Amino acid sequence: MSLLRDDSMGPEAHRAGRRRVVCLALAAVALAGACTSRRPAADDAPMGPYEVVDGWPRVPEGVVFGPTLDVAIDARGRALVSHAAGRTSGNDALIPEPTILVFDPETGELLDAWGEGLFMYPHGIEVDRDDFVWVTDSEQNRVFKLTAQGELVMSLGEAP
Repeated sequence: MSLLRDDSMGPEAHRAGRRRVVCLALAAVALAGACTSRRPAADDAPMGPYEVVDGWPRVPEGVVFGPTLDVAIDARGRALVSHAAGRTSGNDALIPEPTILVFDPETGELLDAWGEGLFMYPHGIEVDRDDFVWVTDSEQNRVFKLTAQGELVMSLGEAP
């Protein structure tokens, strides 16, 4: 392990360096296993504070939904879902359908939908402490700041 070898270091430092490498390697293996392991079916999912709610969300007929790319919760507890409205990564046109869907957390009812004509692939979504919604678009290499009602406040970056 020549990267860790430094003749000015004492034996304790060498052992500590090797331990760090071993710990990092074990963490990498564990992470790789977690990323590639199969997802448990609903009937063998681990017990915890979460439960499967059948019929959530309730998407009205005619609304193109998916693939889901990210989820955020706003100050009112509403679930904001960014989705690509049936598009895939590599999409090269703005999506004309709403790409941000806002759901009631209890009922799964669609409360609001916006973002049409703004995103090509709205990959990430976060809500800040002032209830502004931040959406990243991986195809445009941009970040958008929107109000809780979906009005554009600012965009960062330039479309390629």
